[in-house]
Amino acid sequence: MEAVVAKYEIGEYVLYGLSGSCLVSDIGPVDFADPSIIYYHLKPVSDMKSTIFVSMKRESDIIRRVISADEADKVLAEVKKVGKAIYTPKREACDPILKSGDDVAISQMIKLLRYMRKENRKIHKSLNIMEEKILKDAERVFFSEMATAFSMSMEEVVAKVGDTLDI
Repeated sequence: MEAVVAKYEIGEYVLYGLSGSCLVSDIGPVDFADPSIIYYHLKPVSDMKSTIFVSMKRESDIIRRVISADEADKVLAEVKKVGKAIYTPKREACDPILKSGDDVAISQMIKLLRYMRKENRKIHKSLNIMEEKILKDAERVFFSEMATAFSMSMEEVVAKVGDTLDI
């Protein structure tokens, strides 16, 4: 059997799907699967009690490493300049953006949905269930990466930069 070289290392933080920032806590086989298959063991920052197992065969499902604090500062500077996204927030349009790792595009989605929520409240309505779910997913992805980059809790990051995403 050939030795498998991992793209990511134990102790690194990576972006994974709608889970957002995750700690690579281990790399190895799992008890419940074929012992010849190697998995990344990912702990989502938003729920460190959970573990996600990603086969090295599906390593491409991991979006990328989490950005540094300097890169996060640059992202936040850009986020302050951009407006809300201009599209109808449907799951089929939003999922590719959420899984892209593009923090600015994700922030625009958050701005759009927060704006829609604010406008709907004026007429005593709320976002529909799917829009609320998309907003929650987008905030988890965005804030978990910022929290990791700045070595802060999610709550601290929301308090620090949350207003930047309101229009």
